[in-house]
Amino acid sequence: MSSENDPELEALLRKKIKQMMSEAKDMEQKEFVQHLDSNNFDDFLRKNKVAIVDFWAEWCAPCLILAPIIEDLAKDYPSVGFGKLNSDENQDIASRYGVMSLPTVIFFKDGEPVDEVIGAVPREELELRLKSLLGD
Repeated sequence: MSSENDPELEALLRKKIKQMMSEAKDMEQKEFVQHLDSNNFDDFLRKNKVAIVDFWAEWCAPCLILAPIIEDLAKDYPSVGFGKLNSDENQDIASRYGVMSLPTVIFFKDGEPVDEVIGAVPREELELRLKSLLGD
């Protein structure tokens, strides 16, 4: 039976396609890694029991290598807050945590730094530290 012969079925199909396209668009727009700056950094740490912050800069090639790894982890660990902070634009925060090399990833628990990784490292290295922090 063709949907061309059934206007009710055709309407249902159009509605379902529209819904699926809207959901796909929402997923594309959802940011798993929050962009942080001096205005929202402390609030981000308060809101997330466990948080991972990627300190980076636009000119930093290893930072660009690490970025998709952080994005993937953020998708796989929705209970963890993931943020990225441009160190050039937010030097006050970078200096607060002694960030001297980029990229630097700092792991926070209850707002306090508990671990860090310097440089572009494989996903497994970050995930191992994250699991340890989560008690997995």
